[in-house]
Amino acid sequence: MILLDILVNIVLPVFILITFGFVFRKALVVDVRSISRTVLYIFGPALVFSSLIRSTLTSNDFFEIVSFVLLFTVLLGGVVWMVTRVLGLSQIRENAFYLSTLFINAGNYGLPLSLFAYGQPGLERAVVFFVVTSLLSNTVAVYFASRGQADMRQSVLNIFRVPMIYAAIAAIFIRVAGVHLPNPISQPLEMAGNAAVPVLLVALGMELSQIKLDTEIWMVGVASALRLIAAPLAAVLVAAMMGLQGLTRQVVIKQASMPTAVMTIVLAMEFGTDPRFVTSVVFVSTLASVVTLTLLIGVLR
Repeated sequence: MILLDILVNIVLPVFILITFGFVFRKALVVDVRSISRTVLYIFGPALVFSSLIRSTLTSNDFFEIVSFVLLFTVLLGGVVWMVTRVLGLSQIRENAFYLSTLFINAGNYGLPLSLFAYGQPGLERAVVFFVVTSLLSNTVAVYFASRGQADMRQSVLNIFRVPMIYAAIAAIFIRVAGVHLPNPISQPLEMAGNAAVPVLLVALGMELSQIKLDTEIWMVGVASALRLIAAPLAAVLVAAMMGLQGLTRQVVIKQASMPTAVMTIVLAMEFGTDPRFVTSVVFVSTLASVVTLTLLIGVLR
């Protein structure tokens, strides 16, 4: 009964909105890029800013979440490296494996699920997790996508093109300075942040509607298993090593167990890093996460 309650009241609402976006894009000619850019430049930054401004998290909470993300990524990266060695993959397919297993949909999917599962306190923690993974997506992920094709300097510079980072820096500065924003500024930002949750999910559904599956489905299955099974196990281990407890533990493990980030598709296409394989892992891991995340949230309770 507990798992059914989680499925119906937490996971299913998320997928209904994703399905709306999927069907909408299939039924009508829609410019998905314009909607995605609206999320990237307006709704996403507003959500990050408004969440951090009203956050009740302590500096210790921030440190724990940031440390967890970094340690978890290193540990899972070691596991993925061993798997690629065993499989004897080519350089391009190896890069695609790193992209599709290390980089998480902590935004479009992870933020709404955190809100539905753990309320506003959960969302506050998930936003910090998301900001850190955004940094990784625009540095480490770009490095793996472009390895052997683009210079690292340009990959690192891409971090300064992510508006969510500026929103996070601005919010932290305002909190530290003790500045109180006037209502004409704070209210529109909060409204845009609240709108981000459904828009993120609809945009994800629209992006998934354009995916075509790879023919090597067994290898897609291996990558999806690393993302949805190995990643939660690694997350539990890191959380135990750090002594994390309570809501922070629940949120970071759940966030670390999300399916592959949609952003990896963009990077794979940009640098020719086996894009069909990466898009297949995004699609399969997102669908399979209905089961894995329902079970995980139940176990973490």
